[in-house]
Amino acid sequence: MGIPATRRRLNEIVGETLASHIRSGALPAGFVIREKAVTDLFGVGRMPAVVALTRLEAERLVHRRPALRGVVVGLSRAVPARPGDLAGQVTLPEGLGRELRQRNWRSLIYPALERQVASCLLFGRFQIRTPVLAEHFGVSRTIAHELLLRLERVGLVRQEVNARWYAGPLTPARIDELYEMRILLEPAALRQAVRGLEPSIVEERLERVSQAHTAEARSDASLLHRLETDLHQDIVLRCANEELRATLYRCQLPLISVHLSFGNYGERADIPQMIGMHKTVLEHLAGGRVEEAALALKSHLRHSRDDNPARLADLPALGPAQLQPYLDPI
Repeated sequence: MGIPATRRRLNEIVGETLASHIRSGALPAGFVIREKAVTDLFGVGRMPAVVALTRLEAERLVHRRPALRGVVVGLSRAVPARPGDLAGQVTLPEGLGRELRQRNWRSLIYPALERQVASCLLFGRFQIRTPVLAEHFGVSRTIAHELLLRLERVGLVRQEVNARWYAGPLTPARIDELYEMRILLEPAALRQAVRGLEPSIVEERLERVSQAHTAEARSDASLLHRLETDLHQDIVLRCANEELRATLYRCQLPLISVHLSFGNYGERADIPQMIGMHKTVLEHLAGGRVEEAALALKSHLRHSRDDNPARLADLPALGPAQLQPYLDPI
């Protein structure tokens, strides 16, 4: 009798389901499995999908091809890659879809909420209406309250004496403080992180930043956010020190989400320089030059801090399309 889904982690459910389809031949050799296809099919967040694909690689069921932005079934690189519709090849076990939907508010709703709130902090102070938040995401008020408590733990919102929840503002002084912490801590975290870093992780992210050279790519807010998380979270936050990870995440979150704010208004002149600095750090890592990578990371963060006043001065007002219905400007 199988282990009930409620006893397994999401990445285990995803990994075991994909592994069974690979072993049965339903996912044939050469089939390309991309991270987004996994998140769409299973309705899970990015991290369960990443961990599941990493487990498949460790079990030697797939191998990575960075140029394809995914993993390929089987170990032979001579087999032609076969991109396809993952949903058309994988059948979810009976009842699993419902089980995943019941559990996924933490892995899907919370990251979306975190990004939405963080990207508005530059624009002032907001009250968060809990009933509207619950309705917006289709959850109970109890779950909405738990979501707000999680936001409070990472410093994005606070509950004041009137029992109402508020977010913002992210002031220039606060931004300087956050950058100062990152400049001091991120190079040290990077030096720790590389000790157990798989080369494929760096190669995949280097490939993505190398392709972000078109004007269309540079004005894509979601891509800019992904490039930020590729380096500063997916790599830097692999450091072994748990306290260092937690502190850095709290410092990074409001600043990384700033790119969502800027990206919503088209390409900025400083974006190509940011992309180039990320590429330099990743190139040093790919070449095994850890100290050079750490110094390049510190230089990048200092440059971002120094350029921040000019960026803020050019920031337009928040457009109606960027304001979520549960946020009331004050």
